[in-house]
Amino acid sequence: MKNLLRTALFALMTLVMLPSVAYAQQQNPMTQPLPVDKDVRIGHLPNGLTYYIRHNEYPKGQADFYIAQKVGSALEEENQRGLAHFLEHMCFNGTTNFPDNLLRDWLESIGVKFGQNLNAYTSIDETVYNISNVPIARESVQDSCLLILHDWANDLTLDPKEIDKERGVIHEEWRRSMQGQMRIFEKILPELLPTTKYGRRLPIGTMEVVDNFPPQVLRDYYEAWYRPDQQAVIVVGDIDVDRIENKIKEMFSSIEMPANAKPRTYEQVPDHKGTLFGIGSDPEQKQLVGQIMFLTDPTPDNIKNTMAYFINGYVRSMALGMLNNRLADISSHPDAPFGGASAGYGEYIVAKTKDALSGTAVAKGNDIIVPLQAVYREILRAARGGFTQSEYDRVRNNMISSYESAYNNRATRENESFVKEYVRNFIDNDPIPGIEVEWPLMQQIANLTPLALINETFAKMVTPDNRAIMILAPEKEDTKIPTKEELTSALAAVDAEEIAPFVDNFKMEPLITAAPKPGKIVSTNENKQWGTTEWTLSNGAKVIVKPTKFKEDEVCMVAQALGGTSEYSQEYIPTLLLLGNIMGNMGLGTYNSNDLSKYLSGKVAGVSVQFNEYSRSVTGASTPKDLPTMMELLYMTFTDINLDANEFAAMQKAVSAALANQEKNPQHIFSDKMIRTWYNSPYLKSVTPADVEAASREQALKIAKDMTANVADYTFVFIGNIDLNTLKPLVETYIASLPGNPKTAVKKIEKYNPELFMLPGSADDSFTAEMTTPQTLAAIAETGDMEYTTKNAQLASIAGQILTNRLLKTVREDMGAVYSIGASGSAARMGLNPVSISTSFPMKPEMKKEVLDFIKSQYKAMESDVTAEELNPIKEYMVKSFTEAKEKNGPWLGAIVGYLINGVDTFNNNIETVNSITVQDVMDFMKALNAQGNYRTLTLDPAK
Repeated sequence: MKNLLRTALFALMTLVMLPSVAYAQQQNPMTQPLPVDKDVRIGHLPNGLTYYIRHNEYPKGQADFYIAQKVGSALEEENQRGLAHFLEHMCFNGTTNFPDNLLRDWLESIGVKFGQNLNAYTSIDETVYNISNVPIARESVQDSCLLILHDWANDLTLDPKEIDKERGVIHEEWRRSMQGQMRIFEKILPELLPTTKYGRRLPIGTMEVVDNFPPQVLRDYYEAWYRPDQQAVIVVGDIDVDRIENKIKEMFSSIEMPANAKPRTYEQVPDHKGTLFGIGSDPEQKQLVGQIMFLTDPTPDNIKNTMAYFINGYVRSMALGMLNNRLADISSHPDAPFGGASAGYGEYIVAKTKDALSGTAVAKGNDIIVPLQAVYREILRAARGGFTQSEYDRVRNNMISSYESAYNNRATRENESFVKEYVRNFIDNDPIPGIEVEWPLMQQIANLTPLALINETFAKMVTPDNRAIMILAPEKEDTKIPTKEELTSALAAVDAEEIAPFVDNFKMEPLITAAPKPGKIVSTNENKQWGTTEWTLSNGAKVIVKPTKFKEDEVCMVAQALGGTSEYSQEYIPTLLLLGNIMGNMGLGTYNSNDLSKYLSGKVAGVSVQFNEYSRSVTGASTPKDLPTMMELLYMTFTDINLDANEFAAMQKAVSAALANQEKNPQHIFSDKMIRTWYNSPYLKSVTPADVEAASREQALKIAKDMTANVADYTFVFIGNIDLNTLKPLVETYIASLPGNPKTAVKKIEKYNPELFMLPGSADDSFTAEMTTPQTLAAIAETGDMEYTTKNAQLASIAGQILTNRLLKTVREDMGAVYSIGASGSAARMGLNPVSISTSFPMKPEMKKEVLDFIKSQYKAMESDVTAEELNPIKEYMVKSFTEAKEKNGPWLGAIVGYLINGVDTFNNNIETVNSITVQDVMDFMKALNAQGNYRTLTLDPAK
C-alpha cells in the first residue's frame, strides 16, 4: 500500500510540474494508458474520419446519431466572423440527398422533432450535430440517419436563396442574444485574451459579415474545414454494431480528404506576469459580479487516459468541493460579504489551450470589491492553511456515493450520456474507460490520496502571476465600477492579511432525538390498473407502492395532498411570493439547512416541499441503501420543519441583491407587465426588494406547519427498486406514526378564487421600454374551460405542436422575423380555464404587426385547415415519447400523482388514445377553444 501511495504521489507531483518532466512520465506506471471501454467500437477510415459505435438498449428500440467536428469560430478570419455558426444553420436548409426542408420533414415523420431531437451547436472550437431518440425498428431509418450525417459532413447544397433567407434568422438570434451580459463579454474578452483570436471570436460573429458575405465564401469555409480528419460519427443505441460499422464504411469512405488541407491548430494563450483585467458595464446587466481566475496549462492529451490524470482530477474536485462548501457556509449567514459565491475549474473563459481556477462573487449592494476580496480571502485561507480532514471526509463520501450509484445504474444508462463521453473523447481526448473501470479506480484513488496532497496541490494553483479579473456591472449611477488600480490594491490588502486557518464546525447528534412510536398498516389492496400495492395507515394516510427495476439504484417518492396556500390573508403576500426560496433553505429539527447538508454527506437521500395555491407535495429521492435516511427526513419534514433565523436573513439579502438591478432589464419589465395585465390579484406580482424585506420567517414556519399538520391529507407514492418487506416497517415507523385526523382531511377543492387565474376575455396590450438592442417581446395566450380528459390533454398538446410547426415555417423561415419560436398547449387538472395554448418570443420590431396578425390567423385557421400531413408526425413523436416513458420511474410517478388529483388516468392507455385522434378532432377542439373568446396578446416595444 505504501508503494502504491508513493506512486500516486509521484504521479500527482508529475502533473503539477507538467510539462517539464515528460520523459520521466514515460517510466511511471501511473502514466500508462488505461483500457478503453470494451463495449464501444472505435475505428478510423483511411480518409481520417473517426467513428464510435455502441449497442445500448435503454431506451429500447431507439438510437442517437451524432457527428462531432473539431471546427468552430476560432478558425475564422476577421472577414469570416460568424460563418462557422451560419454553416451550422445551413445544415438544416438543404443537402444533396435531402433538399430544401426534406430533412426536417422526413425526420418529423418518424417522430424526431426539430429543436428537441434534431439540433446542433457551434462554439469556439467545435460544432456538434445530433439526431436523437430515433425509433430504429426499420433498418432503412438507420441508413437514412447515417445518410444525413454524411450529407452534413460533405454534401450541403448551400443554396444562395436559402443563405439569404437564413441571414434574417441569424440576425434575430444576434438580437436576442446581444443583451446586457453578452454585450459586456464582447467588450472585455479582447482585454482578457489580448493576443489570440479567442478574444474576438464569439460564435454569433458580426452582423456586417452575416448580412453581406458572398455565398461562395461560406462554401469555401465549408470545404476547407468540414473534412474527414476533423469529424467523428457517433452512433449509440439499440443497433447491430457490425451492421452500422459496415454502413459507415460504405457511406463515408468515399469522402475525399482535401489536398493540401490547412493544418488544424489551436492558438496558445500565453502566460503573463501579474493580472489581466476585463471590466465592463451595461444598463441591462442584472447583477454586479466579480471573478478572479488563476490560469494554468491544461493536461496534455497524451496524459489524459492515465491513472495520473484521474488522480489529478480527483484532487482538484475534492479541493473545489471543500472550497465551495466553505463559501456556501459563509453565504448562509446574514452578514455574509457577498450575495453568493462559488469556485470552479475548467477552460479559461472560452480558450481550450488554458485552464483556470476561478472564484466568483455576486455583490449584495453596489460595490464588488469587498465581495471579491472575501472570495479571494477564502481561496488564500485554503491555500495557506489547507483543508481539514472532516471536510475531506464529507466531500470524498459524496463522490464515492455518486460513483456507486452510477455503477449500480450502469445497465440503464441512456444513449445520450454515452454520446457525450465520446464527443469529449474525440474533441478533447477525455478518457472513456467505462464505469466498470472507473468505479473501482475511483475507490482506490479515494482510499490512497491523503489530505496533505490535496492541500499541497491546491496551494500551487494559487499564484500571483497568470491571474485575471473580470467584472460585470450594471450601468447605474450608484454602482461603483472599480478601476484596475483599485482591484490591484484590494487584492494586495488581502495578500497582506494574516488569515487564520479554517475551523470546521458540524453537528454530531442524531437527526431524530426520540424514536417515533410506530403506527400500523390497517388494510392492503392491490391495484391492477397501476400495478401497485396500496396501504391505508392507522393515522388515515395512504401509501401507494410500485416496485420497478427500471433503475437498480433509484427510489422516488411524492406525498401529494389537496388544499394549499390560497386561503391565507393578504398580510401573507410577501411571504407567499418568496415561499419557494424560503423552503429551499429548510432545516429539520436542530439542524439548519447547512448542517443538514453536512449530515447527509455520503448518502443519496433528500426531501423537499412545495406548497401551491391548491395543492401541496413533499418529494423525496434515494437509493435502496439510503431509503431509511430518506424516511427519517420525511418524518422530520412532517413533525419539525426548521427555518434558521440566520439562514433566513441571509437568503433575504441574497435575493434582494439579485433583484436590485432588474428594473431596467427588458425581460423583467415584460414579465412584470404580463402579470399586472393578465391577472388581477394582489397575490400575483413580480417580487421586489420591498417584498423580500417584508417576508416573515414566522409566517413561513406557520404555513409550513399548517401544510404538514394532518398527514391524513396525504397519499404517499413510492416507486423504484423497492422491496415491500423492507419498506413496510419503515412506513409504519416514519409515516404511520405521524399525527393525522381522517375526519378533517381535505378530500377535494370546493371552489377556486378567480383572482388567482388569468383574466377571461380578449385583449391586445402594448407597452414600451428603453432597450440597448431594440427588439419586441411578445406573449400570446388563449385559454378555455374544457373537461379534463386524456383526449383533451393530448389535443391541447397536439394543437400547440401544430402551431409551433407553422410558426417555425412562416415566422422564422419565410419572414425571418425571429430566431426561435414555438407554442405550448396544455390542460391542467385543476383551476379555472385550465386549457391553454400560448407562445412567447422576441422579434424584429418592424415586423410586429405582420407576425401578430399571422399568429392570430393560425389560431382561427386550425378550426378548418389541419391536415393529416401535419398531424401524423406529431402522433408518431407522442407515441415514441409515451413508449419511452413507460420504462422510467419519473413518468409513472407523475401519472399516479396526477391521477390522485382528479381520477383521470392519462398514462396507461395514452398510446391508444393518441392513435385514435383524427384531424377532425383537432379542428373541433380548436373551434371549441376559440369560441370561448379568451385570446390575449401583450407586447413590449423598444421606446423610440
